[in-house]
Amino acid sequence: MKIYFPIGAFYPSQIGGPCNTLYWHCCSLHENGLQVKVVTTALGIEEGKVQFDQPVDDLCGNVYYGSSSTISVAIIKQIISGIRSADIVHLNSLFNILSIISFLYLKISFSKKKVIWSVRGELSPDALKFSQLKKKPLLFLYKKMAKNILFHSTSEKETEEIRTVMGNVNIVEIPNFIQPSERKDEPTKKQFLYLGRIHRIKAIHKMIEGFALSRHFKNSDFKLAIVGKHEERHSDYYEEILQLIQSKGLEDKIEFKGHLIGDEKEKVYAESYALILPSETENFGNVVVESLNQGTPVLASKGTPWSILEKYQCGFHISNSPQEIANVIDKMIEMPEEPYRKMRENANYLVDHEFNVATQIHKWINIYKNENSK
Repeated sequence: MKIYFPIGAFYPSQIGGPCNTLYWHCCSLHENGLQVKVVTTALGIEEGKVQFDQPVDDLCGNVYYGSSSTISVAIIKQIISGIRSADIVHLNSLFNILSIISFLYLKISFSKKKVIWSVRGELSPDALKFSQLKKKPLLFLYKKMAKNILFHSTSEKETEEIRTVMGNVNIVEIPNFIQPSERKDEPTKKQFLYLGRIHRIKAIHKMIEGFALSRHFKNSDFKLAIVGKHEERHSDYYEEILQLIQSKGLEDKIEFKGHLIGDEKEKVYAESYALILPSETENFGNVVVESLNQGTPVLASKGTPWSILEKYQCGFHISNSPQEIANVIDKMIEMPEEPYRKMRENANYLVDHEFNVATQIHKWINIYKNENSK
């Protein structure tokens, strides 16, 4: 069976969680005998990391990296030939130009070909606030032409969002899986961690206000590390955060560590006391699984689909109001050693039993085979 993936960004790019999860996904499919082809761009890839403008065989299958960071004539040609030979086309992102062109070509030339479309959080109310002039006409078109499309959500929350926007369409609900990194034996620091984009939808300002309201944080040895970068177009929000930190007198308690990848990223997960994900909305949140894999508990907002943290007792699922963030920070700081040690054990257990791609990829293989047989 041949599965084709037109993707705006792909490993080794690190501009978002799907770059890695899709790579692991494709590697596991390839390892299980499915033929995988990927076409992608140079977005987020440093020169010299990959071979551009030619198909390359990899552990994940066959990958074509275009030398442009967006669409090009060469990529369009790859999309056309890849779709022609594929049994199933798996799109990622509703609004990336590669997905748009692939969808239009499919509907014009191969209207009966099966399509799986991973939504990647783009139908949440908060996400839809951005670029409305572009998104509304596309969504209108997608709804009119949704036949033979199986939409993919990663959570109950995202399933509801898809139904709200797209109506009574076919949906499969499967979480993102990871290939767990090697677990590091690092001494745990008195350090809370935020890791992700610096964007207003991540509600970093609410997190900082929460630390300012905490009864214990300012007078403790704990600090907050912020790992991530902001795009130029969001520099105003970055400046707003810096001013907020200064106004709350937290300059000596909060450190920006920039963008970390690979071993450095895994180390900062492992050595941190807890990860905080305060987002207004997330369809999934790969950072949660990555943190849990290193044994680090997670404090995730109710805008994320992470109620399972409470079930497995490896974190907290809370509102992202500053006061509730402050309350859970204090709860973590006050926590005795033994319950905290147990939380770290539970974090590993959750990843091993729910999110390891090697043990869970059969769920996707069954979906592809069922769709192909229809």
